[in-house]
Amino acid sequence: MHGKVSSAGMRFFAHDRGSPTCALAQESMEHHLTKLQLAHAVRSAGWYAELEVRAPDGSWRADVMASSADGVRRMAWEAQLSPITRDELRERTTRYAADGVSVCWVTLSSRLWVGAVPSVVASAPRPGSTERWSVGTGVGRFAIVPCRKKCRCPHGHGRWERVNAPLEDFVAWVLGDRIVPHRLLADDDDHRVLWTAPAYIGQAAAFAAVEREHQAKRTSEERRRRQERHAELTAARDWRSVMPMGRRFRLEAAAARWAETDSGRSACLGHEQIADPRWAGGLPVYVSGHPYAILRPAVDRTVWSELAGLVVLTVGDDERRAVVDRAPALTRVVDLSAWLADRPVGSEFRRPTASP
Repeated sequence: MHGKVSSAGMRFFAHDRGSPTCALAQESMEHHLTKLQLAHAVRSAGWYAELEVRAPDGSWRADVMASSADGVRRMAWEAQLSPITRDELRERTTRYAADGVSVCWVTLSSRLWVGAVPSVVASAPRPGSTERWSVGTGVGRFAIVPCRKKCRCPHGHGRWERVNAPLEDFVAWVLGDRIVPHRLLADDDDHRVLWTAPAYIGQAAAFAAVEREHQAKRTSEERRRRQERHAELTAARDWRSVMPMGRRFRLEAAAARWAETDSGRSACLGHEQIADPRWAGGLPVYVSGHPYAILRPAVDRTVWSELAGLVVLTVGDDERRAVVDRAPALTRVVDLSAWLADRPVGSEFRRPTASP
C-alpha cells in the first residue's frame, strides 16, 4: 500500500496491485484517510510516523506510531471508526500504557466512549473545499464566568468549554506537551477525559478550592441560622411549654380580653408569629390587624426598639418589675394577674421618665 493524492488534493491510500494479502485490504476509505491525516500531522510536528506498528508480543497494533526525533518517546494514534465498548478501549489503552506508550483515540462522529479514554472527534473537510481537518470534541479550556443567577456567587461560576482546533495544531500541541489528558469528575460514576493545557488544570483546581471554601462557609452559615432558628423556637415556646395547658389558655384568653377592653376593638393572638425574633419569645396580640401588645417577652433578648409603642403584658409582680427595670421610659407594662382571676382590672405601671 502507498499514499496518493487525488485530483481534488485529498490524500489517500492505494493498494499495490497483486497484493491480496495486504493487512489493510479490509479497511474502509474513511479509515485510510484518517490514518493518513494523522501521520501527516505527526510529521508536521517534527516527529516520525509509522503505520501499522505492532507490539513485540502482539498485544497491540497502532494505526500510526509517532516517535520523537531522539527516539525516546512514542505515542500511538488510533483511528477508531468501528463500534467498540468503553471497557474494550480502556483495556487496549492499558495495554499500551504497560509498554510505556501513550495513545489518543480519534473518531469521526460522536461515540459513547468519547471521553472514557484520551480521545477526540475529528472532522474531515467537505470534498472540493479549502477547509482543513479539525478537532471539535475532546479539547477544552477552563473559564470563569460572572454569576447571573440569584445566588450572586462572588467568585462566579467555573466551567469547561469546548475548543475547536485544526487537527495538525491539536497533534502538535499533544506531542509538544502543550496539552495533556485531564480526567474530570462527571455527574455519574464515569469520568470524562479532556485534552487541555496544564494552566487550565491549575486554574480549575484553584477555583475548586475556592468553591469548596465558599460552600463550607455557606454550609456553616446555614447551620448557624438553623441553630438560631431552633433556639428562637425553643425560647419562644419555653414559657408556653412549661406552663400547664389550662393556665396557658386562661392567660392567652386574659390577654385578648384585656386588649379588647383597653382598645374597645376586637383582638386576636398571633400564635403563628411567636417565633419571630422581634417578639423575643413573647406572644403578639393584634388589634384591627396591627400589633397592640406583647405577652411575656424574654427581657434578656428583647430589642426594645422593635417593641416601641406596644404594651408589655406580664404575670406577677416579679415579672412586671423585671420588665420595668429594663424597658425604656414610658413603656406601658400591664400585669395580667387580676385578669387571670376573672377581674376586669389590671395592675398597670408606666416607667417614669428620668428626673432632669
